[in-house]
Amino acid sequence: MDLRRPAIGFAAICLGYFAIILDGSVLNVAVPAIRADLHSSLASAQWVLNAYTLTLAGLLLTAGALGDRIGLRRMFLFGVIVFTAASAACAAAPTILVLVVARIVQGLGAAALLPATLALIPYLFRDPDGRARAAVVWVGIGAGAVAVGPLVGGLLIDAFGWRSVFLINLPIGVVSALLARMSIAETPRHPRGVDRFGQATAIVSMALVTAAVIHGGESGWGSALTIGMFLAGLLVGIAFWQGEQRIREPMLPPTFFANRARTVAVTSAALMGFLFYGTLFMMSLYFQEVRDWSPGSTGVALLPLTVGTLAGPFLLYRRLSRRFGHPVLLVAGFACCALGVAVLAPTDARTAYVFIALGLLLVGLASTVSFSALTSLLLGSVSAEQSGLGSGVQNTTRQAGALMSVSILGAVLNADSIASRLPAAFAVLGIVVVLAIAISSLSLGGRQRTRPSSAQAPMTPGAPEPR
Repeated sequence: MDLRRPAIGFAAICLGYFAIILDGSVLNVAVPAIRADLHSSLASAQWVLNAYTLTLAGLLLTAGALGDRIGLRRMFLFGVIVFTAASAACAAAPTILVLVVARIVQGLGAAALLPATLALIPYLFRDPDGRARAAVVWVGIGAGAVAVGPLVGGLLIDAFGWRSVFLINLPIGVVSALLARMSIAETPRHPRGVDRFGQATAIVSMALVTAAVIHGGESGWGSALTIGMFLAGLLVGIAFWQGEQRIREPMLPPTFFANRARTVAVTSAALMGFLFYGTLFMMSLYFQEVRDWSPGSTGVALLPLTVGTLAGPFLLYRRLSRRFGHPVLLVAGFACCALGVAVLAPTDARTAYVFIALGLLLVGLASTVSFSALTSLLLGSVSAEQSGLGSGVQNTTRQAGALMSVSILGAVLNADSIASRLPAAFAVLGIVVVLAIAISSLSLGGRQRTRPSSAQAPMTPGAPEPR
């Protein structure tokens, strides 16, 4: 197979990738504006974020298998078209219910698109150096989207309203699809089974637990519906795990977790996903609901958090990992995050911004140091044949952590006065970061000490390594 225009094809996948990562970070700033315009509760607005994240997290592993089965180019184009069309539907949504449904469809498109963006790189660039350079650029695209997302979103909302944050996806998606059609040839197909039972039970279990958390924050944790959804989600989750042990080609082989480094890495991915996206969600609400700042001012205020994600992997990680190793930096990253949470914890309506900025910067730096470390640990613990599965599981657990952070913190903050609930929300972050330090410490003292290779790209919270 000869792909004669790899640079154009790479531009196409980078545009698609940029759109879905930007969409994931920009929506946090839009929540108050959406609530006000569509007259919805905080619980309903949470579903605008969670419907997308839930669909994306639940479908990623299956989407990777389908890409191998039907062709990566076909999967990429399908994802771009669905994501772009759903973005238009989001922009036109007249009610919160229609917006949530459109976000589900948008998540479907993102799940189809995301694995193909990285998987197409080896077909576009045959030489190892070209692949390595492309991987670094790919990571930079995701990091840049995370960094500018809240700022771009805030400025757009100030100028044109919240619907504009969805409309910016339209020209990006159209150009990406056109470039991909003319420059990317179809990849070879590899027969891979699709675990329908595992797919169904995984997404139903996550949806029930998410709904239970959101409903508990709105209607009470002791209500029959909240308890019923929790129990149902738990039972479906048990059914998923039991089924994965009996299916010939499971979506998530139970033996994957037989390796300690692997288990620590994917668990850490979920916890850091919770901490980073939880901080982004909570502080977006804080600046707009407690400080009464505009979306544009909020985007500027969040820059220490989002720009911090760029500095960690590109300026610090490689040099430090050569000296100390990945396990030490994994723990150090979570310790730095704990310091950031401690700085932010006393925040109230009168806290000086300089202290808030310092806490946000520490969390942003910590997130990418930990993500880079856990990615290196994971890739060092799997064979070449399992690398796709490993990175897919990592990205899925990261999205699940983000999903739970918005659900749990949204439930905690669901009150007439968000300011009164801030100490409880920061306590949740504190508990999670202490748990993360304890779990990441299990990676210390191992026999193998993985080190970064020249071809390995640093990772950021918004730059997952999917498959």
